[in-house]
Amino acid sequence: MSPSDAAAPPRPDSPRPEPAPCTIRLADIDRTNLAGAGNYLWKHRLADGTDVVVKVYYGSRSPLLYLKKSFGNVFLTGRSSHMPKARCATEADCVRTWERHGFRCFGMYPQVEVEGLPRDGYMVFEYVPGRHFREYFQDREIPFDERMDTWRRFIAEWHRRHAVAVETADNRLIHENGDVKHVMLWQGGFLYFDFEMLYTARDVRMLVGREICAYMRSVGRFFGEETYERMAEELVEHYPDKALLFTAWEFAFRHPNPFTRFVRKLDLLLKPKNRKRYSKYDVARDLKRRLDARSLTRSGRS
Repeated sequence: MSPSDAAAPPRPDSPRPEPAPCTIRLADIDRTNLAGAGNYLWKHRLADGTDVVVKVYYGSRSPLLYLKKSFGNVFLTGRSSHMPKARCATEADCVRTWERHGFRCFGMYPQVEVEGLPRDGYMVFEYVPGRHFREYFQDREIPFDERMDTWRRFIAEWHRRHAVAVETADNRLIHENGDVKHVMLWQGGFLYFDFEMLYTARDVRMLVGREICAYMRSVGRFFGEETYERMAEELVEHYPDKALLFTAWEFAFRHPNPFTRFVRKLDLLLKPKNRKRYSKYDVARDLKRRLDARSLTRSGRS
C-alpha cells in the first residue's frame, strides 16, 4: 500500500464551522498584533460569534526590505518570493495541499472580506485555541512518558507526510519554517500553520532531510539535552522508513549538488556557530550515529 493510500489521521468528530459570507470593517478590528515582525495578525469576533484571525501579509516591513528578502530567497536560498502577494498565494496553496492529504491546518475563510485591505494581501483564518508544541513539551506538569507518547504519534504522522511528499514529488508538503514552534495540539490531533514560503527545489527527499534537521535542532534548543536525547531515540526507533530518515545526514553532508556540498564545507569552516551543539550538522551526525548503532545492533541479533 502506498503512503497516499494509507489512512489519514483521525479528524475532529464535528465538521469545522464555516461563517457565512460577510465583510469586516477595518475600523472594527482590535489591531493588537499577535505575531512578531513581518505580518499583522489580528483576532476578531464576527457578528455571528465566530472567532477568526485576520492575517495581513503587508506587515511592518518596508517595500525595499521585501524586495531585498525576495532577491535573497529566489537567487540565494532557493525559496519562494517574500513579497506580500506571493506569500499570501503560497500559504493558501500549501494549506489546501496539506488538508487535501489529511493534515489539518488553520481553516481559511475567503468568504470573509476585510474592507480597506487589498484582497490578495490578507487571509481570514479560523481561530483555534490549541496548545503549541513548544509549550506542551516544556510543561513538566505533564508526565514525561505522556509527552513521549504524543511525540510517537507525531512521528507516525510526520513520516506519512514525508512519504506522500516524496511519492508525489510535491515540495509544498515540506514545511519551509518547520520546527516545534509551528505545530499545535488540537482535538486529539495535530494542527500545522505558517506556510508563507516554500523551498522550490524539486529534490523532495533532500527537503525531507532538511526539515528533519530543522525540527530536531529546535527540539534541542527549546527542550534541552535530556528531552532531546529521548526524542531523538524515539525518532530513530519509530520513524518507519530509516532510509528516508537518513536523508537528514545526506542533506547536511552528501547533498547531490556538488556546489551545495562545497558551500556546506565553507559553512562549517567559516561559521563557528555551525560547529556548536544543535547545528544542522551536529544533529545530522547524531541521527546518523544512532541509525548506524541501531543497524549494528539489529545485525548482531540476527
